Amino acid sequence: MSDTYEVGKMPHIIIETCHGDLVVKGWSSTAVLVKGDATVKEADEGLVIHSNGRLRLSVPENSRFTVTHVHGDAVIRSVQGDVNIAQAAGDVILTAVANIQLGDVQADLSVKNVSGLLTVHNVSGDAIFRQVGSIHLNDVFGDLSARGVTGDVTANTVMGDLSLRSVTGDVTIHSGMRDANFRLLGGQTAVGKIQGDIRIHGSLAVGKHAFTAHGDIIARWPAQTPLTLTAVAPQISNRLPLDEVSESEGMLIGSIGEDGPVVTLTANGRIVLKDLATVSEEWDSFHEDDSDFDFAVDLEGLGAQISAQVNQQMLRLTAELESKFGTNFAQTMAEKIARKAEKAAERADHDEREERDV
Repeated sequence: MSDTYEVGKMPHIIIETCHGDLVVKGWSSTAVLVKGDATVKEADEGLVIHSNGRLRLSVPENSRFTVTHVHGDAVIRSVQGDVNIAQAAGDVILTAVANIQLGDVQADLSVKNVSGLLTVHNVSGDAIFRQVGSIHLNDVFGDLSARGVTGDVTANTVMGDLSLRSVTGDVTIHSGMRDANFRLLGGQTAVGKIQGDIRIHGSLAVGKHAFTAHGDIIARWPAQTPLTLTAVAPQISNRLPLDEVSESEGMLIGSIGEDGPVVTLTANGRIVLKDLATVSEEWDSFHEDDSDFDFAVDLEGLGAQISAQVNQQMLRLTAELESKFGTNFAQTMAEKIARKAEKAAERADHDEREERDV
């Protein structure tokens, strides 16, 4: 079933319920193309849609969306208006949209190329962000990974691993249940209780920074970059050329140069301070570049490519994971990647078939 509705350049589209997957793509027309078993009503507040199954929409590029409930996945791309989704039972994938407000995402969340404000209440799965503006999260029950953030990052609780890279604004993390990795942070940083280890790679912006870990903290700092440091832990290993060092039981205070950031590290385990230039980056390079997968791919036309490449890539990755981190870790990651690849391939094939039917 396919119907077209003339709505103008900046419509408000209201999806009360979608009982299947929701796929939305912006186009240059001023009409909305509705494909699926749907009931559509043109009301004063906007175009109101109720879908009994999978719903596919082509909408004007400046559309704004209000979605009450999606029972499947929600994929929205190339829409310049605001997006508000109250509840999604599946994955949510957003690409090239404006400001975003999300309630409960019961699977994974992936957001890419969004310049505005992004507010999320809860994510039951993983949350991945690439090239976005400010991020405000309540709870993430899986892993949180963000790269290329031009604003602030704030999160209440992250149950999985945390990885932040290239963040221009301030970072505030109240608590994390596993490990946390930080690289290229441009604002001030306040990281509360991380139950695992914290790894800090590279220098920090001028200002105040505080990191607290139940496990270890490993800081890899450029030796010639100014720093004022306070480290508190049962065991402290220092390989940095600190000046004016003051040591007492469980505490080390020192500095490099003048007018640098003021950094406080507190750990229940060890604190290890290393010169960035002499440190092997094996773990960091792998964690940031290989295992930190972005699953929010453009799915159209990719099903065959995914199916053809996934087995070869899985063999390579599994071998690398086993050699670096052991068989159990490798198996867990391999299973997770395989599930994501299979789901992406299925969705890509489905979308490609629908495009041919238009």
